[in-house]
Amino acid sequence: MKLPAEVDNGMTRRKFFKNTAMTGAAAFAMGGVGMAIPVSAQSAISTQISAKTIREAARETKVCRTTDVVVVGGGPGGIGAALAAARSGADTVLIERYEHLGGMGTGGLVTIIPSMTDRNGKQVIAGITQEWIKRLDAREAADYPKKEHWGSTDKKLVDYYRNRSPFYATGNSVGYSAHIDAEISKCLFQDMMKEAGVKTYLHSWGTEPIMEGYKARGVIFESKSGRQAVLAKVVIDSTGDGDLLPYAGAAFETQINKTLRMSNLSFSYWIDNVNLKKYEDYKKSNAKELAEKTREVRKLGGNPGFLTSNLKNQENVVWCFPRYPNKSQYDVEELTRVEFLGRKEMLITHDFYKKNMPGFERSFIVLSNSQLGTRGGRRVVGDYVVTQKDMKAQTPFKDTIAVFPNMDAQNPLMYMPYRCLIPRNVNNLLVACRAFSSDEVVNDSFNLIHHCVCLGQAAGTAAAQSVKSGVDLRKIDMGALQASLKKQGVILPG
Repeated sequence: MKLPAEVDNGMTRRKFFKNTAMTGAAAFAMGGVGMAIPVSAQSAISTQISAKTIREAARETKVCRTTDVVVVGGGPGGIGAALAAARSGADTVLIERYEHLGGMGTGGLVTIIPSMTDRNGKQVIAGITQEWIKRLDAREAADYPKKEHWGSTDKKLVDYYRNRSPFYATGNSVGYSAHIDAEISKCLFQDMMKEAGVKTYLHSWGTEPIMEGYKARGVIFESKSGRQAVLAKVVIDSTGDGDLLPYAGAAFETQINKTLRMSNLSFSYWIDNVNLKKYEDYKKSNAKELAEKTREVRKLGGNPGFLTSNLKNQENVVWCFPRYPNKSQYDVEELTRVEFLGRKEMLITHDFYKKNMPGFERSFIVLSNSQLGTRGGRRVVGDYVVTQKDMKAQTPFKDTIAVFPNMDAQNPLMYMPYRCLIPRNVNNLLVACRAFSSDEVVNDSFNLIHHCVCLGQAAGTAAAQSVKSGVDLRKIDMGALQASLKKQGVILPG
């Protein structure tokens, strides 16, 4: 766990924390919730420099807002959490490091919402995810198979949709997956937050929780306005990588098998002005030559392969999603390495396509991701750890708060328990993102965009319920939580 500046008057950091009942840099910043550090303590702190560390001076941090629920991270999980909390009556603050909301679904250009139906075509995921798609639909900014085709095993239909997108037809049937517009989504999320009354801070990096012992009492965040604090009754970590966990004293796992999807980062970009008809005609009549060109671009250091946009008036746009193995998805040096490598290989690939691939002669790179596609980071050790064994269970948990399509042929549904959102031995904190409590195999299968929205919606609703009832997060009425989620359009057992 990261520790803050040390007091120079002989009092160790641990003794100071014991005396103030707080941990984290916030113990010094706040001197206890609502209290500033005494002047005598401030004067006892100096800034010293050594070869490997520095001792920082203590400081007072301005409390810019006191609220019911604070959500850190405006990606899919944070969107679900903030909207659900605010709509459930909680005064809610959302803190997001980028200039937009949506995370991987917008800035990461991972603009695909995978299967929301089971293998029989029955919709399983709805709620805020469905609302998102519906709002996109109103602006002709989403594409997906026709509802009457969901679950169809007709070979012609399956082939048609699979050719449009491999996400539209998995296995031998058509499913409900959507291609979405990233830029329109950013605007819609902004509208949704304003409508719900969420106080949103963009360009703001939530750095660590304010802790009173093992109880979360708020969040410190940094921005162009400096270092500020938000005090809250419930804190929700929707950072994706569980950025608050090390500073909250929460246990977490980082092991990821290198063969799993989530062990890779992605550097995504779009190419516009592609004559797709010309390319498709070439592809059909020159399969061997195309395969040779694919091998050639790889030898040059590029990354062949793309998806078509499918969105209205984007018939000339293709999406590229190359993957990159890495040591860590929250190590700044690794992130920088992949950014540099991704842009280098993007140019190699596009230059080759323009010169050698029919249909790409007049194409250009129109957009690259403002944030790398991240898939795996920290995973909290929660009150319940969801494991591979649970993927085969056919009985819902008593505290089921989300149901996901499962590719297991024997068990088509995956049930997610509320307890996997609660960090073990930490109070007033929920984890609503891909850092939920799970083993690596479960996380690899169920940490996608729509999964995180669902977990966030459950966390936000639970947080509001806890605040309203004055009951600890672990002791809230589960029946009431599930009933509230159903009223929001969430599909649950029973």
